[in-house]
Formats: sequence, structure tokens, C-alpha cells
Amino acid sequence: MKKILVLTAVVLLTGCGGSKIQLNNGTGLELEAVTLTIADNSETWHDIAADQTFGSDLAFPAGAASILLEWEADGQQWSMEYVTIDSAGSADRVSILFAPDEMSVNYSF
Repeated sequence: MKKILVLTAVVLLTGCGGSKIQLNNGTGLELEAVTLTIADNSETWHDIAADQTFGSDLAFPAGAASILLEWEADGQQWSMEYVTIDSAGSADRVSILFAPDEMSVNYSF
């Protein structure tokens, strides 16, 4: 019985695994720090490689929300702001690609 429960848990985690928000460093730079803020919640990552994809489980509030993405490399800092669609909280996955001149946000439902 215990083996079945453990196997079921592993299958569920494998099938549902991954973070709801996937970020991709499209800057072409090795980043010292990246901070994602959604509404009043934030998460920070360190030592992000160029073109690295990493995830977050921050939640989107009901309705449209402001996303602030900040990153730094070689003593320089960049930031971009974006307003989500109203149904962002209902998305199965939100993908964010960021570069110095643009931020692309895609939703999968």
C-alpha cells in the first residue's frame, strides 16, 4: 500500500511539475541578480547564465497585475514593467522572456 502511495505521488509530481512562471534570460549577459515582483510579492535569483530558464511559483492576484522585472550585471541595473491580462491567474503557465529592450509575456491556458 505504501509503495502505491509513493508511486502515485511521484507520478503526480512528475506530471504537474515545474513552476507556473518560467523566466528566460534573453539579455545575452551573465546576470548577478534577477528580481521578479508581482503586485506586492517578489522573488530574487542569483548567478543566472545567459539564456538560462528558471521558474517561480509567485501567484497572480485576481484581475490585471503589475509585473516588475529587475536585473543587474557588471554594476549596471535594468528594469522593465508590464501589466498582465485580467485572467493571468487562471493560466496554467506564464512565460516571460526578457532582454534590455523588451519583455515578452505569453500565457498558456
